[in-house]
Amino acid sequence: MEMVVKNSNTFKAQKLRPVAMAMTMAFSVLLTGCKSEAEVEVSKPVVRPVFVEVVSNVQVADLSFSGTISSASRADLSFRTSGRVVDMLVKEGDQVEEGQLIAKLDSADAEIALTSAQVELNNARSEYQRAKTLFEQRQSISKSQFEELTLRFNLAQNQHAEALRRLDDTNLRAPFSGVVSRTLIDNHVLVQSNEVVASLHDLSQLDVTIHVPESVMTRNTEATQIFAQSPIAPYEKLSLTLKKYETEPDPVTGTYAVTFAVDSKEGSRLLPGMNVQVYSSGQKGETTAIQVPLSAVVPDNMGNQYVWVVDGQNTLSKRTVFTGSLNGERVQVSNLQLGEKVVVSGTQKLQEGIAVRPQVAEAY
Repeated sequence: MEMVVKNSNTFKAQKLRPVAMAMTMAFSVLLTGCKSEAEVEVSKPVVRPVFVEVVSNVQVADLSFSGTISSASRADLSFRTSGRVVDMLVKEGDQVEEGQLIAKLDSADAEIALTSAQVELNNARSEYQRAKTLFEQRQSISKSQFEELTLRFNLAQNQHAEALRRLDDTNLRAPFSGVVSRTLIDNHVLVQSNEVVASLHDLSQLDVTIHVPESVMTRNTEATQIFAQSPIAPYEKLSLTLKKYETEPDPVTGTYAVTFAVDSKEGSRLLPGMNVQVYSSGQKGETTAIQVPLSAVVPDNMGNQYVWVVDGQNTLSKRTVFTGSLNGERVQVSNLQLGEKVVVSGTQKLQEGIAVRPQVAEAY
C-alpha cells in the first residue's frame, strides 16, 4: 500500500515539473522585455544646446587676409636616367648657381657607350668623305653605294649624340640659381629615373597668395597700397604687386586665389611656407565683410581652420574658412553665407552630423 502512495506522489511531481518550467521561462521573458524597454529609454540621443551667432555683414574700411609665402621659382630635381649615386655635392641650405652640379651617377657604362659611338662615327665619317669624293668625280662608286654610306654616317651621328646625352644625364645640374630646400638621397643609393633627389627654391623672387571671397573679387576698389606684415618682423611693411588671380573659385571654400609679388629686397628674410597678413588700404569708401567671434574658429591638425555651421534641421556640419584681419575679439572670415548660424561656444567638443538646439548668443 505504501508503495502505491509513493508512486502516486512521484507521478504528481512529474506532472507539475513542466508547468513550473513554463512559468520560469515566461517570467524570464517578461524580465528581458522590461530590460530592453529600459535600455531603449537610456539610449535616446540627447539634443545638445549650443550658442550660435547669425552671420551678417559689417562695414570695414581696410581689408586684410591671411597669406602664405611661396617662391616664384621652385623645382623638384631628378635624374632622367636610373643609376647609383656616386657624389651628392650639396646639402640643405646651400646656395647654388644656375648650371651648378648637384649630384652625379656612376657614368662608367655611359662612357663606354660614348667611346664606341665615337669610333663608329669616325669610321663612318671617313668612308662617307671618301665615297663623296669618288661620287663627285664620277669614279668607281654607284649612287646607291654612296647613299648607303651617307645613311650610315647619319646614323652614326645620331648614335653619338644619343651617347653624349646619356652621359650628360648622369649629371644633375641646377636649372636656376637658388637655395637647396631639401635633399632626399645620400651617396651610393640606387635611384630611378624621375625620382626626386633634391628641391630648389629661388628666394630672390617670392610670392604671397591669399584667398578672398566673391564680395571682394566683384568690388571695384581703388587701393593705393597693398602690403604684407610677417610675425617675424611685425613693424616692417612689405610692398606687394598684383601678379595674377584665379577666375574660378575653390570648390570647397568658394574663394578665389590671388597672388602678389614681394619686392626681392624687402622679402629677403622670408621663407616659403611662412604666414603673413596682407592688407589693402587707401580705398575710396568702405566695403562689407563677414566677421565672427574668435572662439568660433577652430584649427585642425592639417593647418586649416573651420567653423561649425547649424543647418535648417539643426544639424552640425564642419565648414573650412580663411581668416583675415582681427577686430578686437572678432576675426574676418570667408566661405560663409549671410543668415547662416555659426556655433560660438564649446566648439572643441562637437561632432559632425549631431543634432543640436541652437540658442542665439547675446552680444557675443
